[in-house]
Amino acid sequence: MDKISYDVILQIQKRLNIVDVISEYLPLERKGKNYFAICPFHDDHNPSMSISPEKQIYTCFVCGASGNVFNFVMNYEKISFGQAVKKLAEKVGIKLNIADLKNATKRDDKLKKYYDIYDLVNKYYQNNLKSVYGKKATEYLHQRQISDEIIKEFDIGLSLNDNEVSKFLTSKGCDVNDLVELGISGFNGNFTYDVFHNRIMFPLYDLDGQVVGFSGRIYNGEKENKYLNSKESVVFKKGSLLYNYHRAINYARESKQIIVVEGFMDVIRLSCVGIKNVVATMGTAITKEHADLIRRLSKNVVLCFDGDAAGKKATTNAINVLEDIGIKPKIIRLEENLDPDEYVIKKKKEAFLTHLNNAMSVFDFKIDAEKERIDFNNYEDISSYVKSMAQELNEIKDPIVYELSVKKLSKETGVDASTINSFVANVPKKIGKIMDKPKQTSKSKYEKAQEYLIYYMLRNVDVIIMYQNNVAYLSNKLLSKIALEILDFYDQKHYINVTDFTIFLEDKTDLINEVLRIDSYDLPAKMTVNQIKDYIKTIDDGILKHEKEKIKRQISEETNVAKKIILLEKLAGLKKKECK
Repeated sequence: MDKISYDVILQIQKRLNIVDVISEYLPLERKGKNYFAICPFHDDHNPSMSISPEKQIYTCFVCGASGNVFNFVMNYEKISFGQAVKKLAEKVGIKLNIADLKNATKRDDKLKKYYDIYDLVNKYYQNNLKSVYGKKATEYLHQRQISDEIIKEFDIGLSLNDNEVSKFLTSKGCDVNDLVELGISGFNGNFTYDVFHNRIMFPLYDLDGQVVGFSGRIYNGEKENKYLNSKESVVFKKGSLLYNYHRAINYARESKQIIVVEGFMDVIRLSCVGIKNVVATMGTAITKEHADLIRRLSKNVVLCFDGDAAGKKATTNAINVLEDIGIKPKIIRLEENLDPDEYVIKKKKEAFLTHLNNAMSVFDFKIDAEKERIDFNNYEDISSYVKSMAQELNEIKDPIVYELSVKKLSKETGVDASTINSFVANVPKKIGKIMDKPKQTSKSKYEKAQEYLIYYMLRNVDVIIMYQNNVAYLSNKLLSKIALEILDFYDQKHYINVTDFTIFLEDKTDLINEVLRIDSYDLPAKMTVNQIKDYIKTIDDGILKHEKEKIKRQISEETNVAKKIILLEKLAGLKKKECK
């Protein structure tokens, strides 16, 4: 791919605000002049990522992830630096006139082949629904209150009672083995057949909106399983995908809330009534991968699983997984054992919104679950119930929520609040605080001198020139690379600026992280020439000391007398140099 020029990248960066960009991916909280977020690059429970609108950089004080707006998009979306630049260029309306840039977003060739197959099949099914053969299926969808607009939005199609899909794909040169691996076709002797017959087809998508599978539903009274789903394949892993993720991203950020349901039909039904900030786990138990994806959408999570016993069990599992990553979800439990699809059809949108606006807390959900097993005429049951709920109270960090929860439990059981508090480990609860900058670890004077010299090189061209004229190299290899990059940047641009320098480094993450770590030091803004000279002398002394220690080790290991004499002479020369 042709290299995008630094000046073009800088032009794109100048039109962006890193706070606005990151806020599209993560909920932000302002503290002083900076913003903070739960870091998406490690298992973070407290806001440890700082975003500086002044410097246009982000830094995590725990895992060290840092960089500019391009680095964030690159690392968050797991795309190349060039792809991140292209994405943000489109955002600000800058056209990149690079012939090969369009290839930057192409996937691995083997995977692309699979995506292309699914895309062909999806279009084939959609054409079937639009044809004369799709009339009955369309009528069925309309009866289910799924409009033509929703049919188009969710790419709903139809498989027919023949094997034309397999014939069509093989005529296009598709390998039968690939079709079988993807669950589109089956193979019986010399005969290739379609897996899906006479079903309304709902495409399933990956996080980028690529079709990776299907769910087919009977509609004509057939005596078969209601749904038939694609088998898992190299591109379709239900445990790491959320249905409708690619559509829900913007809606979740606008509403600052994400609703999680079980089935794709629940998503479609809620979308029919204008509730679009919804994703589905597609019927599987929520996984750690699901939880991480949900956290990216919003920290305000509402679980609305099916209203039956299985839905309650799934809700309990989801709560546990989400709490492990620091999210306390709200919960909706629908009456009459209905799922969201059935509920909206039967009770209408307003009834669902009432549930949504009054979603219960985790504590209330667990109280309700425990109450079903308790005989409130039995004092031992009440005691066991209070002790069990005390463990849940121990997890509540907000002191107001804690106090209200204790009062509720006290009212329900008749047990005094002070008695309930006695079973809770930490009272009162303290609100989790945003993480402050870490303290600098203890380092030798030689290490400090190198880092402090880099710190002032990032701020002052005179220091760059002093380095160029007086320092041969730095003993720390990473810092030595950074120094050389600074010299290169200054040689080309004739100025220095930390943010612009990180853009110059592009995707050299190790260098960027180290630059921004050093840049975060709280050193005096003003420095003197003598200070810089002292740093340089200390660096020279460190190099000299390192060389002496190296030669001493060689002398102790050397058995050849002549070679040992040469080494001793070298050591004597270094000692003389040290005395000057």
